[in-house]
Amino acid sequence: MSDPSPGAGWARDVRAVVDDLLPLLAAVPDDAWERPASGLTWTCRETAAHILDDLLAYAMQLSGDHGTGADYVPLAEAHQVREGGPAFWLWPEPASGSTGIAVSLDATAGVFAAVLASVPADRVGWHPWGPTDATGFAAMGLTETVLHAWELLTAQGVSWTADADVTARVLDRIFPAAPRGADPWTDLLSATGRAAKTRGMPWRWDAAVRG
Repeated sequence: MSDPSPGAGWARDVRAVVDDLLPLLAAVPDDAWERPASGLTWTCRETAAHILDDLLAYAMQLSGDHGTGADYVPLAEAHQVREGGPAFWLWPEPASGSTGIAVSLDATAGVFAAVLASVPADRVGWHPWGPTDATGFAAMGLTETVLHAWELLTAQGVSWTADADVTARVLDRIFPAAPRGADPWTDLLSATGRAAKTRGMPWRWDAAVRG
């Protein structure tokens, strides 16, 4: 039997990546989330909240049957914890500690994966870099998740990289022109301005709907 949606395989990738991350996030000391994430001006808590927002936002771009297709779903971002800092839809309750962040990621990834696994092949949602389908949103959501998780875990002294096969699929889907080497993770860091030779360089993924 074939997958009911072209996003179904990607849904399994989302679930596998997040299941790999959950015990690592839960093991972060509760008082360590205010550290700056590696290479970012955001704290580790803000970086985790950004992942939650991305997964939910991408899910909502695909889940509605009557969206306008012209913008993000118009829910105002409301939570801003510091002047000049980013605003969020979702904010992990600080009192819940690291367990709360892990549970929140588990839940939002579950929503994202469920949407990916069920939407029809012709469903397209809006993104500021161009409209895309379930496979494009999946690859973008995975990119946001693995890179930002890597940044916050690096700040905690935890070594982690995403699964090589998943990373290779992400590269093939939204970085088709990026140079390839022996290690997909190194290639993803390079493609997103996070490798030594590309740090600070402009970059952009290509999530256009493929034929």
